[in-house]
Amino acid sequence: MAKNVLDMILWHPPMEIKNCKITYVHRGANGNLKTISGNQISHLERGFLILNDYTQIPCHRIIKIECNNQLTWHK
Repeated sequence: MAKNVLDMILWHPPMEIKNCKITYVHRGANGNLKTISGNQISHLERGFLILNDYTQIPCHRIIKIECNNQLTWHK
């Protein structure tokens, strides 16, 4: 599950969320997908990824997590 992987990245000292990219289903976006940088992430909360601008992304919409240009997780 994407939330578990994100928790690991956020709380595991050698990993840095700023080096990650998260791709998720975003209806209306080009190809219905959007990718954000880890720098935009504020925290996780009850199944939602919360961004710095308070946007809430449901974790079940996340389809891919890449860290250090390597695929870390995909649905």
